[in-house]
Amino acid sequence: MGDPEKLAYAPSALSAGNKRLSISFAESPPRTHRQNSFDPEILRKPSVIIDDPFADTTGGLNDIRPFADKKTIRGTAAKEKRGTFKKVSSEFRKTFKRSPKENQDVEAAAAAAAVQQPRRSRAASWKEIRAASVVSGKRMWRRVSGQRETFRMSRVSQYAGRVSKPANAYIRWNLLFTFLIFLFLSSCIWIPCIPAVYKFSLEIIIIIHIVLHLLWFIAIFNAFRYTWKLLRFRSHVIDLKSVANPRGLIVKHLVGICMYKEPIPLIMETIDSIASQPGAKDKISVVIGMEEGTPNKEKAKADLYAKYKPIFERFIITFHPKGLQGDIPGKCSNFNYASRMAVKALRSDPEYPLDKPGKKVELLVTTGDCDSVFGERYFDALEEDYWKVSEKARKSTVWQSPLFYAINLHKSPFFVRVTGLLRAFFMIGYLIPWNINTMSIFSLTLELFEEGEYTHPGYQMDDIIALIRWSLAVRRKCVIRAIPVATLSGPTSGKNYIDEWYEWARQIRRWTIGAAEVFHYFAIKFFRLPVGVSISFAAKFVFYYGFLLCIASPYGIIAPLVTPAMLTGTGKEVKGLVIPNQDVFTWIMLGFLGLMYLEFLLVFAINRVCERAFPNGTRDKTNFFFDIFHWLMTWPTITMYCLVELVAFLEVTVRGKSVCSHSASKKDNLVAPVPSAVPDRMEV
Repeated sequence: MGDPEKLAYAPSALSAGNKRLSISFAESPPRTHRQNSFDPEILRKPSVIIDDPFADTTGGLNDIRPFADKKTIRGTAAKEKRGTFKKVSSEFRKTFKRSPKENQDVEAAAAAAAVQQPRRSRAASWKEIRAASVVSGKRMWRRVSGQRETFRMSRVSQYAGRVSKPANAYIRWNLLFTFLIFLFLSSCIWIPCIPAVYKFSLEIIIIIHIVLHLLWFIAIFNAFRYTWKLLRFRSHVIDLKSVANPRGLIVKHLVGICMYKEPIPLIMETIDSIASQPGAKDKISVVIGMEEGTPNKEKAKADLYAKYKPIFERFIITFHPKGLQGDIPGKCSNFNYASRMAVKALRSDPEYPLDKPGKKVELLVTTGDCDSVFGERYFDALEEDYWKVSEKARKSTVWQSPLFYAINLHKSPFFVRVTGLLRAFFMIGYLIPWNINTMSIFSLTLELFEEGEYTHPGYQMDDIIALIRWSLAVRRKCVIRAIPVATLSGPTSGKNYIDEWYEWARQIRRWTIGAAEVFHYFAIKFFRLPVGVSISFAAKFVFYYGFLLCIASPYGIIAPLVTPAMLTGTGKEVKGLVIPNQDVFTWIMLGFLGLMYLEFLLVFAINRVCERAFPNGTRDKTNFFFDIFHWLMTWPTITMYCLVELVAFLEVTVRGKSVCSHSASKKDNLVAPVPSAVPDRMEV
């Protein structure tokens, strides 16, 4: 492979229009303690090669040294400051060691110099002071910028793992999340037992249901608003040549797709949707992040190179090595590694204009799933909205495309289809307008991406944690802006009905455990954001992932039954201040159930209307009778969803950090059904 410090671009690779990159690392020993500085015996010695399966020669990039963390760099800067302070202190002490005669001579010389100089006006003195302060400020800013650039380059181009902090495996902030969930869920039991409150028990339950349905109608309003934007954008003409660009910026794109055991035809369908975008050859680079354990990875790499290297500006493939320090298996660590290596390759490429003298390039980074279909004109719509945002706001903006789980949805069981429709509705009803979190496919500037240290390789839900991570990086609220282009994604799939059930439950479990881990991450970083921003985000996060997705439906079943039973069991009359008796209360609860089915009907209608904006004319081919059946089964489905989430919260509470790992859902049936009557074992 050669010495990493002496590797260079191969002549054949330089002459080619597209760079083909394959990166591998030697195995490293596990970390056994907190490491605050670089130890060459602990971190691996990396090596990088450019691997072109269609050329005879190989070469390499610049050397990639092991990762230096913040404490190492700050410690070095602190030592330099201490050395400067000692030097100044030494000079200061010398002035007090002079003899009286030496001090008199120094004072006399200063007085003579003052007499010789002409008297200056006060305005002139202030002018000199201001000029000196401006020069001093510029010097300080250059020094600080140099330190920031040193740190940025250390974490970008020298990455070889992440030094993770020691953490308690069981005493974590997700315990507070679980406590709040079960405290609220059990309120229908303990509220009737409180002497001063039991008279209001029935009214409290009704008020909770009223608030919940008001929030549902707010989501319906937001969903209709975004649906209108999607439909209107179909006839919109994008003219990127007429945008105001006084700095002459060149906008380019880097798209990252990660894969492990997914079918190659499914990956190709995703890449084809990127290749069909306008200007793909001139401005879009694609990085495919494969895991080191991907089956038949060399053949898959050769097939992808053969088809896509002439289509994109750059086409890069990386192999995420096993055992990188601080990494857990999953898309989070894979994309973190692949994007770092891709940015390194683009910066080192002499023909690519990123960070080259005289070139002003804004690189927009987009992450996607292997089972996604990018909407038509996605990147042009992204660029158009990019120019609508002020230069300052771009550094704290993340662009999200409305995501619809509609690939082969008509072949899915009712619980998979209902979950897909609800998730699409929740995205345009809650996640985007309430600024809760991104999901699957989103874009941002490279500057913000690097400020947030790419994606977190130690957390499984890279999309849920992304907005928090980058908000912490810029110390202010990051905003989600919707791109009015529909994007498609695939639901979970299995070989048969039972396997579908396993995959569906495993996916929900993974989402829930990931949300619990993200809550822990946010809690320990709470005070690094403005207090108002932190409190607002915490309230919305707990409502969405805790109340709406976890306990709302079970509470709607348990509370109307348990609260009257508790009142009767404690010898109290089943009535409230407004509710005269239990019969009236029962009819009100049935009315709320009917209202819920009206809301479900609107969810189905919104998804049907949005189909007109789907790429490639994709449609949900479910017939009318199955639509009615699925609508009736929506309430049981969301109830089962909530129960799986409750079990997952209990699991992460009992098992702790060890349960927080990524187990990818199967996507085989999104390409072609597999005729088998034997379900796979449920993997956890």
